[in-house]
Amino acid sequence: MITADVTHRFGGFTLDVSFESSGPVVGVFGRSGSGKSTLLSAIAGVVRSPVARVNVDGVTLADRPGGVWLPPDKRGLALVTQDPLLFPHLTTRGNLTYAPGADAALTSDRGRQIVDVLRLEPLLDRNAAVLSGGEQQRVALGRALLSEPRMLLLDEPVSALDGELAREVLALLLEAKTTLGVPMLFVTHRASELLALADDCLVLDDGKLVAQGPPIDVLSRPRDVGVAKLVGVDNLLRLRVVEHDERAGITHLDLGAGLRLASPFCAAPVDTLVDIGVYAEDVILCRRAPDATSARNTLAATVTSLDAIDREVLVGLELGATPIRVRVTAGAVAELDLRLGEPLVALIKTTACHHLSERR
Repeated sequence: MITADVTHRFGGFTLDVSFESSGPVVGVFGRSGSGKSTLLSAIAGVVRSPVARVNVDGVTLADRPGGVWLPPDKRGLALVTQDPLLFPHLTTRGNLTYAPGADAALTSDRGRQIVDVLRLEPLLDRNAAVLSGGEQQRVALGRALLSEPRMLLLDEPVSALDGELAREVLALLLEAKTTLGVPMLFVTHRASELLALADDCLVLDDGKLVAQGPPIDVLSRPRDVGVAKLVGVDNLLRLRVVEHDERAGITHLDLGAGLRLASPFCAAPVDTLVDIGVYAEDVILCRRAPDATSARNTLAATVTSLDAIDREVLVGLELGATPIRVRVTAGAVAELDLRLGEPLVALIKTTACHHLSERR
């Protein structure tokens, strides 16, 4: 459980956020400059805000003005940033055990569990300078977890990594959440990370909390919460698995009304639900179905909305019983002569359907 009420002003920007969450993993989402990292820094105590009331797991860490204010090293929180901040001349073991008492923590049952979950055993005797970006971030996470924090604070922990390494670290964080049970508060600009990790989602805009709730509920309403311009928030779908075609590498998902979506093969059992993300710009609109295409999904659609966002248009479609959004230019809308209620064909490549999580 975390409760926070933070007001912090600098320059022409004011952060004024109050929230309460039982987590156990809370995601903080918003556009660049919305105040995400400032909020995290205020909770960590790195930023000394004039108004800051922070309570984690029943322990008051700050109650300003006039009350308690614990310095960062007394809060029992572990902050992991984009930069792993390792000592390059030390081995992984040296980095993990640098803090007083960390050597005993590493050899404890809990320490061995952390090493196992983060796959650190093969790295223990290697110098940090020769580790890959993903390996360095795993070491930083291990160092943070060995401190037995009340809460792990993560500031865009995978944003500096390329796609494959980011997915690897994200999978390890998910395993750490499940296996180690450490509460987390993490900043991200990626909807896929929120859906994979977060139980609760805070959306910030211009220093204010504009939405809070389960990620799939909050992020499926991008215009309502002021984040429609963020890549990846436009189509977050929870669909039922219909069947698998392992040879073709495809899992078919139910869009309703007899329509199916061909997605990359996954291990989710038939009749379970999976979360799928489709970038709005990855959907192609046609007046009629093409004769041949590499896209596995050629889907009948109906236009349900046309919303202008600057020089682009967010086109609402109904695919079977599933609403989606497509991002196109104003010129494309004019050329296709898009109108409400008209039929279209939507082309979606299988590889444009990103599996985010699997649920019973």
